[in-house]
Amino acid sequence: MNRRLSSWTWAAVAVLWALPAGAAPFRVTLENDAVVISGVPLQGQVVLLGVTREIGNDDFPVIRRHLKTLSDDDNDGVIRYPIEGGVPLRSLWAAADLKSGDYDSAAPERFGIRRVNWRGRGLGRRNDGRDSVEDRRSLLELLVVRPQAGAWASRISDGDESDSDGAINGRLEGILDEMKPISGTSPPPSGLQKDDLVVAIDPYALEITLIKVPAAR
Repeated sequence: MNRRLSSWTWAAVAVLWALPAGAAPFRVTLENDAVVISGVPLQGQVVLLGVTREIGNDDFPVIRRHLKTLSDDDNDGVIRYPIEGGVPLRSLWAAADLKSGDYDSAAPERFGIRRVNWRGRGLGRRNDGRDSVEDRRSLLELLVVRPQAGAWASRISDGDESDSDGAINGRLEGILDEMKPISGTSPPPSGLQKDDLVVAIDPYALEITLIKVPAAR
């Protein structure tokens, strides 16, 4: 019996030794004054999208976007993004690994994370063959990450030049190839493809939608 247990023990140790150094799950957690991203591969890079909403000195809400590309410079698998003044209670955060496409999201525990489906059509292809994101909201922070290729972002506001119909109608549409490259990556493509990650945050409702494109479009 002891010999049998010993063989199982050595087998378990061998499996643990075989696991890659970056096998920890990709996670986003919050400290009082920082966003922490763990499970980052060696020399990895991540893109972080965060939205915070606070009441300013004039009693009006102040919305801030945090859009950063961050590197694990010390190769410990952890990236810490400090927030001056502390992480606001009303905030939402999402991060994605630029190589693997792994992603996670977080919000302060007292506020809770609000993950929702599209209110509108969501992902779609226009008559001109270009892919877009359409939703029934007045403001949307949009991020698209294509593993090992690039990342693109845009802020879409109902009725302005970022909204394809240009009308204030409670419906907005952001066109993929009009998004802005992050950190000097290539220009955005006109179409989504399998395993692209689409992140959309409504800064007013503080709701987040995260979609992995399931198949080639």
